[in-house]
Amino acid sequence: MSDRSGPTSGPTAVAGPGLAVAALLTASACLYSPPDQLPSSVRILYSKHDVDSLAGGTDIWFIVARKGNELRLTGDEGEDTQPFFAPGIRRVFFTRRPPAGREEIWSMDLDGNDERRILGGEGADYRDPAVAPDDRRIAFTMARGARSEVMIADLDGANARPLAAGLTASQPAWSPDGRTLAIVGEEGGRKRILLVPADGGPPRALTPGGSETQSEPDWSPDGARIVYTAGEGRGAEIMVATVAGGEASRLTDNDVEDRSPAWSTTGARIAFVSRRPDGKENLWLVDPDGEDLDDLTDYEEDEARDPDWL
Repeated sequence: MSDRSGPTSGPTAVAGPGLAVAALLTASACLYSPPDQLPSSVRILYSKHDVDSLAGGTDIWFIVARKGNELRLTGDEGEDTQPFFAPGIRRVFFTRRPPAGREEIWSMDLDGNDERRILGGEGADYRDPAVAPDDRRIAFTMARGARSEVMIADLDGANARPLAAGLTASQPAWSPDGRTLAIVGEEGGRKRILLVPADGGPPRALTPGGSETQSEPDWSPDGARIVYTAGEGRGAEIMVATVAGGEASRLTDNDVEDRSPAWSTTGARIAFVSRRPDGKENLWLVDPDGEDLDDLTDYEEDEARDPDWL
């Protein structure tokens, strides 16, 4: 393990990101919001693939309150994706793939400063960071070739152990009480959402039976429901299921790819990625009942992915 501290650097870094971020967060509370703007409560981290950058880079950004209130947090060479905000310690954890290197897990302050490598090396890829509600543990996926497993470690990356030894799995998501993780494992030869006790135990399927591929789980703030992606490609849609009984309902139903759902901290909205209408990935918002669909970004060349709420 190694550590690197200091401000974000690189040819696309924003000068003085801390001041810019602070200004956006302060201003968002009092922004005038006409109908074509978003509520000031919308604060979402995401990864953005910028086709205008020197190497077509992918970096961590966030959007506050309205379209146009967007700020880049990283700017190094390589690809930065999968941001995860840990509110208790006010840090962002993310996946970084250096040029010609393997994926690693890093963290930084919310202003883009104090970058630190948390996990990397050992001939494996490290991705899907998810910090536990107690801010003491981090779950992640460690992949070697076609084999991947969900691991749990101390917040600094030490003392890593498998969540469920021998289970091929990925994409961990902590329940709000920290007792259970939703992961993507296999059931009957298909990728399915499985629920596994954090301290060990047999997994159970979120929605027993069914034939669709499931992925990308995220818990509601009250822990009663899980939103996830069902299907693949243009058949991928956003679904919600109850944790207690596995009853599922569809939030999107169209001929475009909808995926990567993320529940807001209030439970009122769900952000997700959609390829509509021209094939570029953009962020959208929907209510948990499938109503009130709104576009959050409208990039025509760039692409937005991996939403997570502040």
